[in-house]
Amino acid sequence: MDRTNRSKAVGRLLATLGALGTVPVASAHGGEAAPPLPQWLALLILVVGVAGIVGSAYSKRHISAKVALAGVFAGIVVSAIGAVGLVQLSPVETLAASQPPVSRSALGALTVGAGVAIAIGSLVVGRMQWPDRPRYAGLGILLGLWVSYPMLAPSALTNPLGYVLALAVTIGVGYLLWADAGSLIRRALGDSVARWFGVGTGAIAGLFFMFSMGMLTFVPEPGGGVDLNESFVTTAQVANPLVYWPGVEFHFHDAIGTVPLSGVLSVGMALLVGLVAVLVALNASLLAYQWRTEHGTGAMETTAGSAAVAAPNACCCCGPVISELVVVSVGPAAAAPLYWLFVDLASPLGALFFVTSVALLAGNLVRAGNQSL
Repeated sequence: MDRTNRSKAVGRLLATLGALGTVPVASAHGGEAAPPLPQWLALLILVVGVAGIVGSAYSKRHISAKVALAGVFAGIVVSAIGAVGLVQLSPVETLAASQPPVSRSALGALTVGAGVAIAIGSLVVGRMQWPDRPRYAGLGILLGLWVSYPMLAPSALTNPLGYVLALAVTIGVGYLLWADAGSLIRRALGDSVARWFGVGTGAIAGLFFMFSMGMLTFVPEPGGGVDLNESFVTTAQVANPLVYWPGVEFHFHDAIGTVPLSGVLSVGMALLVGLVAVLVALNASLLAYQWRTEHGTGAMETTAGSAAVAAPNACCCCGPVISELVVVSVGPAAAAPLYWLFVDLASPLGALFFVTSVALLAGNLVRAGNQSL
């Protein structure tokens, strides 16, 4: 192998191992092109990372919390690399919008039904369980509207109500945390180890989310009259979340050695990813704080805290990852319809993943904040 080929091979490997990572902006799958590395390698990396997280968590009783947290963080990094690798190395061919496995009318009905159910359920449960805290029901109603908005609002992508809803959800989450978990969050962030564990975990979650959604990719898809042999940066109007947002489309031909980097970033996507990443960071800081100070009530609460951090992260990315696991098991042809359900913007699953993640992450912080009073 000559030096050029060796450089390309090393560059691909570094890109795969260095990629940190539900509605995508751009597809990272290049039709029938063969992936540069076998997909089973990414699956193996994912399994190793999960094993590292579990092993480090169980070892906490025998080693210091600081060392255990370092092991958990390393496992998170490796798991993110493997999960993003499953998507980046996928041979799945994105189905055309004219060939959906489920009719758009059925998806529309499911979207409206799911959103209305979330809103009504939040109102009923909120009134019954927390009549003195209407903010719980209010946020639930906003999240339900987020799911059903694309089908209920006229000219949804250009309707000003979409911008209002996006801002309202963000402010609602912030107010909820300030009112019910502000004191606990400040204590957790006051511990330097817990703070940096949270910052690192949140950053990884944000990058992971961006790769999973197709906002960033090391495997750009040719087409559209774009010369992928040339680097470029251009402005663009990007659809979703909810409405059109100003954004930037870019391609760097030699971003990492000989490996390219492409992507589309918008104000709306930054808002969505930023909200999830901040919530993950705060939950991770809380978990680290509990480990270091033993403020929890024992092993049961620590386990619950770990699950509360892991479950929403898995929820954010499980659509693309599940479809890629199907690719590994049964091949691209069988996995393509499942992949379409998760990446098509008409599918309600992406919005459901987002609102479920926000509800779980914010709910865990509020629960911990109420228990610490």
